[in-house]
Amino acid sequence: MKKLSYSIYLAGLLLLNAGCSKQLDLKPEGTMVEADLLKDRQSAESFLADAYLQTMNACGADAYMLGDITGNIVSSFDQALVKGAIDPRDKNYEPYWQRPYAAINEANVIINNLPTYATFDPAIQKQFIGEAKFIRAYCHLILLQMYGDGALQGQGSNMGIPIMTTAFEGYDGSQNKARNTNAEVYTQILKDLDDAIAALPAVRSASLDQGSRATSGAAAALASRVCLYKQDYQRAATYANMVLNGNQYTLQKTFAAMWPNNGTGTGNYPINAETIFAFPESYNATANYGENNGIYYAYGYYTPLPDFLASYDATDDRFLAIKGGTFVPKYTDMRIRDNVIMIRLAEVMLTAAEAQAQVSGVNQGSVDLLNKIYSRSFSVNAVPKVYTMGDFTSKQQLIDRILLERKRELAFEGFARFDAIRYGKQPNPLMQPANYAMPIPQHEIDITGGLIKQNPGYVK
Repeated sequence: MKKLSYSIYLAGLLLLNAGCSKQLDLKPEGTMVEADLLKDRQSAESFLADAYLQTMNACGADAYMLGDITGNIVSSFDQALVKGAIDPRDKNYEPYWQRPYAAINEANVIINNLPTYATFDPAIQKQFIGEAKFIRAYCHLILLQMYGDGALQGQGSNMGIPIMTTAFEGYDGSQNKARNTNAEVYTQILKDLDDAIAALPAVRSASLDQGSRATSGAAAALASRVCLYKQDYQRAATYANMVLNGNQYTLQKTFAAMWPNNGTGTGNYPINAETIFAFPESYNATANYGENNGIYYAYGYYTPLPDFLASYDATDDRFLAIKGGTFVPKYTDMRIRDNVIMIRLAEVMLTAAEAQAQVSGVNQGSVDLLNKIYSRSFSVNAVPKVYTMGDFTSKQQLIDRILLERKRELAFEGFARFDAIRYGKQPNPLMQPANYAMPIPQHEIDITGGLIKQNPGYVK
């Protein structure tokens, strides 16, 4: 029975009790054996809270900005990252690999051991395991989209990442695993998400819980993204429509309603009904230096690129919000404490539109969804065009228009790199196809005695 050192320092990232607005304590709780840690609901839920925190650590900050920094959306001083010319021995990039696995390990502790040690309500246990499977799925996807060789281009038999489904017991070499194929990783992710859909509630009683803890809708929404990346368009449409037909989420009326300016840096920012899953950083009770979301758009370190700005209509709210072509309007709190939006309804609507167009060609449903997202961004000026099926002479023309809207709508949310790669396009003019997958950290190759293989673009 191994010991686990864990800290309950989430404060507002998760609610301690279902339906309660009480924030978690910020005090380290020391070292406990699993039998004690997972026995009662409070300590088990606190450990689950830390798994969410580890997930934010893995998916936020640099990992969140990666898709836009390398996707020709915003500038960056890190030209090695932009070009894909990363040295596998450079330890600065190791957290991209290490942090998701740290979150996966905590999720595995819950999945593997909660049924053995827990003494509280089995129905609550089932929900906790569902949340842990959502976390495990999310982090495996983050890893796969960065490191899977051809994972976004339909290359199912190529090297993906090692699938981890058991908790780490302390390193002795026996835990070393080779990379699973991309197809195997996708299968595991979708299995976890299907399990989560079955185990999780659609609605939570507290609004903060609804947006910051996994629900069946969040699991289905993530599954639609997974299937889109896998190029399984029929299943992508099915999962997306599961979310849309559930009527649990509402598209905000304007861009500003979805993304209010947090420049004043005060208070807790609400999670609105368009948000399906987010990390509520503004609710963190601490104000210590460095304890923030790590997304430094508010400081102007990363500015929108001219090619991207040129993709907008001149009267588009989203374009007008980028003041002077330098302001990123989605993350504006100078304390870097904006809530981090990971999944929202607009993404799912565009996924449904794209997937259905791939399956059925030009169709009214896809056109309607496109119009809803496009027209939402003209709250002051007239919508330049309302599309009809007659505006598209081919399936590809409709898909291209949906992808353009996806680029505009999801800018600064980390999608651009991956959307380009899955259609065989350069994420930016400097990155070559051999470097679309990031290099596996050399440390992982060395410590496994070469069991883990490097991606082809970095083998000398």
